[in-house]
Amino acid sequence: MINIKLDDKYTLTSNSMNYIIEETKVIQDGSKKGETYKTVYGYYGTVEAALKGFKELKIRTSDAKSIKELLEVSKETDKKIEKILGGI
Repeated sequence: MINIKLDDKYTLTSNSMNYIIEETKVIQDGSKKGETYKTVYGYYGTVEAALKGFKELKIRTSDAKSIKELLEVSKETDKKIEKILGGI
C-alpha cells in the first residue's frame, strides 16, 4: 500500500481497491491526549482523481475571502501537486 505525504495535513494512501486521502489529527483533550487518529476525506479509483480531490479539498477548506484568494489557493495546490509528481 502506498503512503505519500501531500502536505502537512494530508496523506495519500491506498488499499487494494482505492486511493485514499486522509488527514492525521492529534487528540487535544482527555485520557488519549497527544495520540493521533486519521480522518478519511475521500476514496478514489485513480491517482488522478485523488489528486483532483486533494485540490478540491484544499480549495473548500481554505480561508479565502475573495475569488482572487481562492484562485491563489488553487494555483498553490497545483504547484504542490506538480512537486509531488516530480515534473511528470
